Amino acid sequence: MTSRSSVTLLRVGDEARAPRRLRLRADQRLSERLGPPEAANEVARLRIPCREAVEEGDRIYVEISFGAMVDEVELEGRVTATVPSSSGAPPTIVVAFDRCAGAQIAYVQGVLGGQRSPSARAHRRIPVDARVKWRSGELRQSTRAHDLSRGGAFILSHIHPVVGSLVEVELEGEGASLPLRLAAVVTWIQRSGSAVGFGVRFQVRTREEGDHLHRMVRLFEGNTGVLTDR
Repeated sequence: MTSRSSVTLLRVGDEARAPRRLRLRADQRLSERLGPPEAANEVARLRIPCREAVEEGDRIYVEISFGAMVDEVELEGRVTATVPSSSGAPPTIVVAFDRCAGAQIAYVQGVLGGQRSPSARAHRRIPVDARVKWRSGELRQSTRAHDLSRGGAFILSHIHPVVGSLVEVELEGEGASLPLRLAAVVTWIQRSGSAVGFGVRFQVRTREEGDHLHRMVRLFEGNTGVLTDR
């Protein structure tokens, strides 16, 4: 019997109609809930029980997790309908994904169907406790980084820029002669649990920035005892 447990949608930004974030595991329930498109400009639809108040046309970020050592897949969809349920069960929301998400949907469906294995994480995440300064528009803060990779970082903060926002990041490493300064994009937000903050993806624009990032990551790998790729 299919489980009717409902999900909670996390608000991505502080605006009244800011997009929500839906976190799902790549399991049998997702396989049952992810179905074919119903319009020419769509590639798939997701049907899932949800008690949160959403409206037709609302944007939703869907983050699909495949396990600890595999990169998550993030999809942007829109609510096309809310279907009431009987017997006190939560209503079902219908989220449509357009054709620009075709490659990601094909990857997810291939993993769920057993036709392929999930891809290993492109960049190993290193646990760190490093001082970091960030700025995004009028928002700015001095805080700590929780993890770091060659692709991005997770920044501890109760202040959350909107997903997709550009962020200027300055990361300090013990033993590093100069701080690492990079542009980044906010990719996701964690609003509950032991580590509250947001993840960023670095935008490396020059060889010098790439070399500095590589040295900083190697520095933290040495400090934490993580084995490095050769």
